[in-house]
Amino acid sequence: MAVSRSVGSLKIYFMAVENPEQPLWVFRLTSGLMARLIPVSLILLVAAIAIYVPLASHALANAPFNGPALAFTIVLVLVVHEALHGVAFAVFGGRPKFGAGIKSAMPYFYATCAGKRFTWGQTLVIGALPFVVIDIAALALAGYSPLVVPALVAFATNTTGAVVDLWIIAVILQTPRTALFEDTDDGPAMIAWPGPGTQTPARPPRGLDPRGYESVVNWSVVAIVLFPVLLFAISFVEVALARASANGKLMVGSFELASVTTTNGRFSARFSFLPDVVLAVVLTAVLIWAARKFIEKLRARNARRRPPEDDA
Repeated sequence: MAVSRSVGSLKIYFMAVENPEQPLWVFRLTSGLMARLIPVSLILLVAAIAIYVPLASHALANAPFNGPALAFTIVLVLVVHEALHGVAFAVFGGRPKFGAGIKSAMPYFYATCAGKRFTWGQTLVIGALPFVVIDIAALALAGYSPLVVPALVAFATNTTGAVVDLWIIAVILQTPRTALFEDTDDGPAMIAWPGPGTQTPARPPRGLDPRGYESVVNWSVVAIVLFPVLLFAISFVEVALARASANGKLMVGSFELASVTTTNGRFSARFSFLPDVVLAVVLTAVLIWAARKFIEKLRARNARRRPPEDDA
């Protein structure tokens, strides 16, 4: 006998073992979930940079900067990330399908394998494989100056982009090990099915469909867009100031923020990445705070100017 309970926009099913065709739970991207995933992704981005930069500080001091190469790196990481999910599906006997979508103004990419159910352990491997492989490869290049900047971008992009995988893994870890899992393209959605011997869960896993704080999505989207723009602008201004200086360097005391060189007619530039990131984060936070205050005042002013409603 199956008992259903609505949780937000999801319906979570608690089932008896004798009815194996009722799902234990269904995981989909919802507005409440996105309201939490986006801030977590920002935390992962900052953490990834904070971890990688100290490890690669020596190589970064002499690393070349190439804007098109970094843009290509981001695209490549997204493609390889989903391809590795697909490889894992195929290794375990599935036929992967790839796609993309937009949820709460945020684009996302996915690999699914509808119609094929995987074990608890297989599903964890499928979910974690891109996160582990790409991050290890990026860390292996931390000491190689010619590729350390693209490797840093790859590490940060992959770690941030794995936020959904990591969240799903946290949900799966709360599910009985006898369960089976199907990654469908209906939404897309992850469905947990009871396997042989699966006992009825006492409660649904935490994190399936958290509610509230949806307004965080809007400001988090603004922050995600604003941060790289400010980082690029800060770095560009530093390089321009260094290029205009007599010795080709921009110094603050004894600390070098940026430097430029021209060899055989080829221009190259270096800048201090970590200080620029910190400054971009601070400016992003200040601008968002100011924008929120401005909007609040504007709404309050409009509310005062609104004519009273006619009760007649």
